[in-house]
Amino acid sequence: MAPTPFEHGLALAWSDGALSRQGAMMLEELQQKLNLSDELRAIQEEAWLTDISRNDRRSFGDGDQILREWLDTLSDYDSMATAVKAMGRSALDVGLSKNAWQEAYSFANGLGLGDDLAKGVWLEEEVESIKEWPPALDPLAIILGLAVSMNEFFVKQDVKFIDGVPAISINHDNAKPSSLSWMQELSPLNGHPCAWGWNTENVETDSNIPEGDLVYNTSILSSWIKKLISMRNNRGETSLSGLPENFVVMPSSTELTVSGNQMTISVIVDLGKNGLVKPFASITIDESVSVDDAPKTLPESWLPIHESLSQLLMYALDTLPKQILVAAELGNDTISNMKIHGNWITTQIDS
Repeated sequence: MAPTPFEHGLALAWSDGALSRQGAMMLEELQQKLNLSDELRAIQEEAWLTDISRNDRRSFGDGDQILREWLDTLSDYDSMATAVKAMGRSALDVGLSKNAWQEAYSFANGLGLGDDLAKGVWLEEEVESIKEWPPALDPLAIILGLAVSMNEFFVKQDVKFIDGVPAISINHDNAKPSSLSWMQELSPLNGHPCAWGWNTENVETDSNIPEGDLVYNTSILSSWIKKLISMRNNRGETSLSGLPENFVVMPSSTELTVSGNQMTISVIVDLGKNGLVKPFASITIDESVSVDDAPKTLPESWLPIHESLSQLLMYALDTLPKQILVAAELGNDTISNMKIHGNWITTQIDS
């Protein structure tokens, strides 16, 4: 188990086998920076000192001077928050196990940066991979597996192509397909300049794909929404704003239907003792995206859920194309002129 931020400071302070006066003062400073209560500090300090003779690694560095430098960099929370998001994004390229995620989140949360790490790992904010980070985040880099030769880390891996029918297609001279760490059920396709198809069974895609700069099937959007809901559930967050904390949205129940230029999303919500319900919301796509008004017959208590579902669909339509463009090495481009063609969504790429 990786050490907590305070345990890391303990290891630095005790690195020569004894706690100096300067080291003790810096531990007091560290406790204040971490907003750690006396009770929690005592628990961590006792546990660490008990284990000090064991062979398990309890530190990522040595020396009071390193502790001083580490404490100094802890003060710049804005730059650390930005770096932590990017480190989370980079961890996806290395490969992030469940255990590594739990340890990394625990350490980052101890620094008050747990939510920032989650946003990077779960791609909830647009960030790029990172090659350098503040020294205070060296322990987090080791937990995430980033503390390797960065020249080796950023060597582009060979892309594995498969035969299949496009579910995503990009018509752009500079587009280059890559593996999708955020949706491994898709793979780049042979015989297409830049396209991805499903590498799993039981996913049907209409082969009559329309023309457009960026075109993707609604099955991709549905899968993306399921992942967004699952991420929130796994982090213990409310699945949808407007729902009580003990109510849970079932990601697998996500359903998208299209009628003309209108798209409707529905999900099953577990209300516990009150059973299951299936709220819905719709939007209209015609060059731009707009939220449709809730039905007048909808009970007032359900209006916040209707609004939340609408915003979830809007968020997915905004973030999914961005992720696709990044995967095609077009991360600096934007999209416009979004339209629905049956079960396909087309957009224009603006360089």
